[in-house]
Amino acid sequence: MREIIFTSVLISLSILLFGQDIIIDFNGAGASSDVDVVEIVNLSNCTSIEVPGNSSLNLTTGSIVGINKPIDVDEFIVPPYPNPFVGNTTIKFYLPKKDNIEISVNNTNGQTVAKSIRELFAGIHSYKFTASKAGMFFIAISGSDFKQSAKVMSHGNSLLIPELSYQGSEPVNNITKSGNNTYSKDFSFTVGDMLKLKGVSGNFATVQTDSPIASKTYTFDFSGCTDYDGNNYAIVEIGDQIWTAENIKTTHYSNGDAIPFVEDDTEWANLGDNDLEKAYCFYNNDTTSIYGTLYTYAAATNGDISGTDVQGVCPDGWHVPNNDEWVELITFLDGSLMAGGKLKSKCNSLWNAPNEGATNETGFSAFPGGLRDYDWGDSYGAGDWGYWWTATQDNLYPTHAWMHYMDSSYPEIFPYSQYKSQGFSVRCVKNID
Repeated sequence: MREIIFTSVLISLSILLFGQDIIIDFNGAGASSDVDVVEIVNLSNCTSIEVPGNSSLNLTTGSIVGINKPIDVDEFIVPPYPNPFVGNTTIKFYLPKKDNIEISVNNTNGQTVAKSIRELFAGIHSYKFTASKAGMFFIAISGSDFKQSAKVMSHGNSLLIPELSYQGSEPVNNITKSGNNTYSKDFSFTVGDMLKLKGVSGNFATVQTDSPIASKTYTFDFSGCTDYDGNNYAIVEIGDQIWTAENIKTTHYSNGDAIPFVEDDTEWANLGDNDLEKAYCFYNNDTTSIYGTLYTYAAATNGDISGTDVQGVCPDGWHVPNNDEWVELITFLDGSLMAGGKLKSKCNSLWNAPNEGATNETGFSAFPGGLRDYDWGDSYGAGDWGYWWTATQDNLYPTHAWMHYMDSSYPEIFPYSQYKSQGFSVRCVKNID
């Protein structure tokens, strides 16, 4: 029987729905039938919650739900087994929310013999520790607000190489504890609120948006969207199109060819406005930029000037949208006057105020990644503006190509013809089978 996660729900009364429960469940389809975790953001009030994909989320209307005693995370770590061991032993622990987890194994001299740093979702996670020498080892597990420790005794096996390897995760409802294992997290919901739901299954991630008024099951249609560098992109269906829900950040084309990296401002400013001089960069040369990668037009399209089904920097099975495909998206969203607001991300600090008209009701989550200027080669505009290349050249001006632009001060989306050596972001559209 499925574990139901009861959440504290603050909600206005509804005459028709008073006293009824809205319970949402999750399924997977397409490339995976499993859902590991679902990240849910209430776009109406910017509260959020993360739940295991095999659980149910109870949005109880008309009352404040009583909360059972949460899991005491400090109590839950499965003793490593076997212990003592020859060769390897299994380490298992429960993580209450997504976090960057570091696991290190030290010997009695304080030397680190194995270490792993990995982003993990909420759930039960397993690691295998392999030891070549006999002796006592100390295991330390830590995250932003999570710590666990254990010790193990190895009898040694000189034929093995010491290592720590991730073995995967298990559903939260596999936890066996005395007492009630229902846990909770505050999540504010009112009937009529818009939710953004991101379902994750392994390397797949799919985004949906909805305003539930009755119990229902959400099915995430998973599809591969992985570039040569191994970056996995969340996807979202809008109308008859499927888009990446993130900016592209690859440094290689799908055949493995490297895209030229240009860091120096002067070198960037000297790039030609043509279909040959390819270059990518990061905003302010920050390789950890959340906005993704900025490309010249030549780099974005990989020199393909056809304007149709241009793969460019996109993963296999995906392409850089041309201007007509951007127009199709905008038309589906009732025109350019409000489409920018429906596409802009919300409930984060990325867009500067006023982030006019932003609802992100599409789940597109457009980021204000700014640009790399063609004239001086400097970066500017992050937080205020987002620019995305199309695959379409400007027939009147060979040095220009079309892009679409969003602004923190307006709900519109604007088409512009710009110099090809500008550094802009890229989103991709899935090929039609």
